[in-house]
Amino acid sequence: MFIIGIVGRSQSGKTGLIKGLIPELRKKGLRVAAVKHCPHGFTLDLEGKDSWEFMGAGSDGVGMVGPDRVAVIRKETPGRRFSGSAARWFPEADIVLIEGGLAIAGLKKIEVLRKGEKPATAAADLLALVSEGPASGPAPRFRRDEIGAIAGFLEKSALEAEPEIRVAVDGLELPLNPFVRTIFENTILGLVGSLKGGEGRHRSIVIHLLRAASRKPDRNGPQP
Repeated sequence: MFIIGIVGRSQSGKTGLIKGLIPELRKKGLRVAAVKHCPHGFTLDLEGKDSWEFMGAGSDGVGMVGPDRVAVIRKETPGRRFSGSAARWFPEADIVLIEGGLAIAGLKKIEVLRKGEKPATAAADLLALVSEGPASGPAPRFRRDEIGAIAGFLEKSALEAEPEIRVAVDGLELPLNPFVRTIFENTILGLVGSLKGGEGRHRSIVIHLLRAASRKPDRNGPQP
C-alpha cells in the first residue's frame, strides 16, 4: 500500500487533481481509496437520525449498510501521521490519496501550487510539485493537465514503496524496528502460504485477533 498526501493551500486545485487521478490509476489496474483530511472536524450523522441517537447513547461507533455501499463512523483519534489509520480503513487499496495534511510530518506529499507560490512541504516529505510555472528544487514538477504522467509517477512510486507492516493493539499502533518488521513479514507470509488459497503473491494480508471482552471484577461485590 502506498499512502500519499495531495496537499496545497485553499483553492489550489487538490480536489480536481484527485478526481482526475482516480480513474487514471484505476485504468492501470490499481485499487484506489481517497481520504479527506478535516483538521477542524466534520459530521456525517444528522441530529434525529438513528446513527445520531446511537452515538448520543454512548456507542463507540455506528455503521450504515446499503445494497452497494457501507459507511462507518467511529470515535477515534488518528496518530499524527494517521497513515496507520488509513491502512486499517482500506486494507485492500494499492494507493490511498489523502486530500490535505500539509502539516502532517512524515507523510509523503505531492504539493499543488497556485501561481507565484513557493512549496511549503518539508523537503524530506516532498515527492513532486504540480504547478503552471517553474519551480526550484530537485522534486519533479508536473503541469495540472499532465494527469496521465502524474498517475504514472504514482504507480512507479507505489511499486517501489516498502511493504507496509503495521501492528495495532486496541487501536494503538506499536512501533516496529526493521528487524521485527522482517520477522513479522517472513512469518506471516510463511504461515499464509501454507494455507489453502494462500499461495502466491498478495496485495494485502489482514489478520484480526478479536478476543472476548474482559470484564473487570466489581471491587464492591463478590469476587469470582
